[in-house]
Amino acid sequence: MIAIRDRGEIVEWLAAEPLANVVLLKHLHAFPRHARAVQYRSQARTATLVLLDTAASDYDRKTYPTMAHAALIRSDDAALTEALLAELPADGGIVFKLCSAAEHDVVQRRYPLIRRTSFLSFTSPAHISDRDGVIVTNRATDAMYALYQTQDHARDWLSPLLASGSAFTCMIGSDDQPLSVCLAFESHGEVWEIGGVVTRPDQRGRGLGARVVGAALDELARRRLLARYQVHEDNIASIRLANALGMRSLLRLTHYLHEHRPPDSAGVSGRRS
Repeated sequence: MIAIRDRGEIVEWLAAEPLANVVLLKHLHAFPRHARAVQYRSQARTATLVLLDTAASDYDRKTYPTMAHAALIRSDDAALTEALLAELPADGGIVFKLCSAAEHDVVQRRYPLIRRTSFLSFTSPAHISDRDGVIVTNRATDAMYALYQTQDHARDWLSPLLASGSAFTCMIGSDDQPLSVCLAFESHGEVWEIGGVVTRPDQRGRGLGARVVGAALDELARRRLLARYQVHEDNIASIRLANALGMRSLLRLTHYLHEHRPPDSAGVSGRRS
């Protein structure tokens, strides 16, 4: 078994399968100074850990205020997953973000976990949609920003992305009266995420959300980019939208909390505080 700690080498390895590794790549891309990575390899098997300081993430800081770290693990070998646990810090609570039951089972043996929530990701092959009436642009108006803010997509985050060409918006309606909007932004390299899907309450039930998301998928396909559409497990409407547009399930990321206390020398976790 060898340990790889060179960030560039780990990113290059993960980027060989960008959709499968999109969650880890996104965190490394979004938090270059606050996320570190380590990868263990043994023959054809690999396990990767991305460890994030939750204070750097608006979502994690607000959602998990007592957790100091977020640990994202992707592994195809239980022994390597077990070895990665030695890389975890000995202080502060940890929110584990895990993609499989196998990873959960290994972590659970050492760190008792409390399930909090789960997010589903979908992707789509080349997509052709009716873009009639949908405006695709690299700008947003005050009224559009107000809709995006309801999904916690802040103007001061989105505006620089639009200006740099790292995001675009899709909108039905007018600049001062948008009826439905969504945005697409770079997660890492060729993988772009579709999010911020909002339809005005008085316009719901007309299929407008499906039209703006369909236009975003079409635009990403035109640019030869890979789409990721992420929804909360309780957002039934968005899951139905993904299915209606013919997207396929990509992965499920489940969050678990551990009020961290280091395992004892025998590998048996102490009581949660």
